[in-house]
Amino acid sequence: MSFTHVFISRPRRESEELAAMLNTIGLQTVVQPAFSYFPVDARAAQKEMFDEIDMAGSGSLVVFTSPRSVAHGLAQLPDSVRFNARIAAIGPATAKALGDAGIRVSVIPKNGYTSEALLKTLAEEGSSAVAGHPFAFIIAAAGGRKKLFEGLGKQGWQPRLVIAYRSEPAVLDKQSLGRLGEASGVLSVWTSANAMKALSQRLPPATWFQICRYDWLVISDRLKRLARAYGPPEIHLAAGPGNRELFLAIRNLS
Repeated sequence: MSFTHVFISRPRRESEELAAMLNTIGLQTVVQPAFSYFPVDARAAQKEMFDEIDMAGSGSLVVFTSPRSVAHGLAQLPDSVRFNARIAAIGPATAKALGDAGIRVSVIPKNGYTSEALLKTLAEEGSSAVAGHPFAFIIAAAGGRKKLFEGLGKQGWQPRLVIAYRSEPAVLDKQSLGRLGEASGVLSVWTSANAMKALSQRLPPATWFQICRYDWLVISDRLKRLARAYGPPEIHLAAGPGNRELFLAIRNLS
């Protein structure tokens, strides 16, 4: 395929990092995050849950669902939980963020970087891990990780959602988006189903039409299935969710 522009819908920091990488190989980029993220004082907002967190034993599980959950949630947990509970990461980028903060990750999906992959890895541990129905604290944004919450409950955990940050629709950069109209070809990068849905509803119709005229790049089979509903000519699959994997995939396609 031939494209001159890459549309990036990742959160602002990750988008700008990927854009800088792509600029080095001569590609023009348009960054438009779907959401902006803001910290939440979880202890103040969820006092009763933090009573449970403060009493959590070493058999409890703390699940970090993204690097953002580490950035906004880790420091809000007591040391007794950060260093004694089992720590799970949804994927390699989240595990790296925890490692950089000095936290040892004991559970990471063997294959993939989704709620389903993490649940499968936990299920393979058998019933001994959930003897006594320990707590499983999910660090996430409001309204997120419903499937993970329900899956942990079915496995025998007592799931709790710790709301450490909130999301709001990001301001549309109309000047930057306008450059898509000048492009002779666009590759759109998607790493989130929520971002895909939100921008399909919020972008100007002409901009969304331009995006759907050209190929998309996604990070999972699930996103690939969801992307088909929007009708891009071809949907490509990156080897992983990180910017390095995305960069390599884009370079190979260009």
